[in-house]
Amino acid sequence: MNRPLIAPSELETLTAQFGPQPYQHATVIADGWWEEVRRSLSRRRGEVLMVIQRPGGEILVHTKAFYPPEAYRLLTGGIGWEETAWAALHREIEEETSLPVHSATWWGLITYTLYPSETDRDHGLPFVSFVFHIHTEGEPRATDRAERIAAFRWISPEALPEIARRLESLDAPWRGWGAFRAIGHRFVWEHHREHLLLRP
Repeated sequence: MNRPLIAPSELETLTAQFGPQPYQHATVIADGWWEEVRRSLSRRRGEVLMVIQRPGGEILVHTKAFYPPEAYRLLTGGIGWEETAWAALHREIEEETSLPVHSATWWGLITYTLYPSETDRDHGLPFVSFVFHIHTEGEPRATDRAERIAAFRWISPEALPEIARRLESLDAPWRGWGAFRAIGHRFVWEHHREHLLLRP
């Protein structure tokens, strides 16, 4: 893969609009999930991680029909190779929730190196999450049936660490996926909890 996952001009544009934001790099063992990682990068260069918050302060999480029981998480959506993160954000919110975007703010960047196993560190693949915070109102409704979203749930921001712990505790073959997904929840809570806990 010779194309960059992050275009310097894209970061410059986001930083100019929203100011410098936190950055984190994480290493993930994609135990039980490696083939999906490889297929994913052929379709997309990364994802938008969406922290969708309504006026009462609750944030939106979801689960899918094929997830383990109670495996709720923040919504994400793929960024196509010819697409900006900003464009992907608005497309994915419409497809996955149909909610209006009253405002959207870039909240940071997470990069990853994903490895097939603890013993194989020669075949790492990169991935990236652009984190966005969105203000909205109303109730979500998925329009893309291919997403197989089974349920939505509004949670208090304080529940993010517990969601991360649940994801990290998943058994095989979900262990690697759960560890990967937990990182974004911890990133949001660590860097933006004060903003999330503000009440109108």
